[in-house]
Amino acid sequence: MMADRRIDHVKRKRVNEMSPDEMRVALLTSEKTGLPNKRAFDEGPVSPFVAMSDINGLKALNDEFGYSSGDVLISRFAEVLVSVELDPYHDKGDEFLYKGNSYQELHQKLSQAQRLLRDQPLVVSALDGRIATIAGGEFCYGIGTDLREAERSLKHQKELSKISR
Repeated sequence: MMADRRIDHVKRKRVNEMSPDEMRVALLTSEKTGLPNKRAFDEGPVSPFVAMSDINGLKALNDEFGYSSGDVLISRFAEVLVSVELDPYHDKGDEFLYKGNSYQELHQKLSQAQRLLRDQPLVVSALDGRIATIAGGEFCYGIGTDLREAERSLKHQKELSKISR
């Protein structure tokens, strides 16, 4: 768990010593993934299509293997998103946002990311100290012309995913 900046004196000192440019980068970047954050998404240029995704089963992974294992999966996911040349933004937790020029572009790249993440086993340390290899991760996504539409599409995809299990 991250310490609150107001009571994390080391972080507070570091922020106070930042230049305006460094502070702007820090404000627009996710500490967990290094990707641009939701604020950067909101402040950036508008795109004709956006997408929203979240990782399936993250709570179960965290419960069984601990939050550090979930963080490893989130970081791996961020790497996969960049590798397929998406324009990803880390919103919060396991939620990511994307900008794209077309539905087809986002769908093709997110489908490719699904295959890559599914095919990459993940080595994690369980809460009891044992090392385990788990199958790659899964995620659902929704695409729309705005975030509200993308969120509705994501919820629909999650429902379909539950039915097919």
